[in-house]
Amino acid sequence: MKNIGLVGFLGFLVACSSGSTDEKTKEVSSQVSEKGLEESVKAVKAFEDSLKAASKTGTLEFSPETAVVYAEKCLAITHRFPKSDEAPRYMDKAHIIFASAGLNQRSVMIADSLIMRYSTYKNRAMVLESLAGSYDVFVKPRQKDKVKLYYELLLKENPKMDPAQRKQIEKRLKYVDLTFEEFISKAN
Repeated sequence: MKNIGLVGFLGFLVACSSGSTDEKTKEVSSQVSEKGLEESVKAVKAFEDSLKAASKTGTLEFSPETAVVYAEKCLAITHRFPKSDEAPRYMDKAHIIFASAGLNQRSVMIADSLIMRYSTYKNRAMVLESLAGSYDVFVKPRQKDKVKLYYELLLKENPKMDPAQRKQIEKRLKYVDLTFEEFISKAN
């Protein structure tokens, strides 16, 4: 009987001690992740600074090849720390970098993922507008269904949008069957 009680007591001690080890492991892991995130963000900022320093104007300028490297550095933060507050911001940054380099297919692919994965992202409205515009003008062949989807989402999710902007988007939706060039010529 004493042996059964002793075995039970030892089992209890092992269970309690492993629980505290798990908590300590999680705490250490969290601290390592935070430090890794900080270091990753600093590395991207250092890369940005080097691009600015290398440019003649002191602004952020880069070739398409450098844009890919830059955007991939941003995406690495999203992939390594997907639950961090920085993840959607750096994913958005990558989408903008690819768009500015004329890599529109890659840009919209990232922005589409951003919209799906981070529904509460603070700059969601700008990403939706960017997506609608990109699918309307830059992505070939043009995807009017995506233009419609993202403009409708933008209107639905932003009821307090500037009335002039809302009117412009509603007008674009009314003539979504027209290409952007056709729409512009019709408007003039």
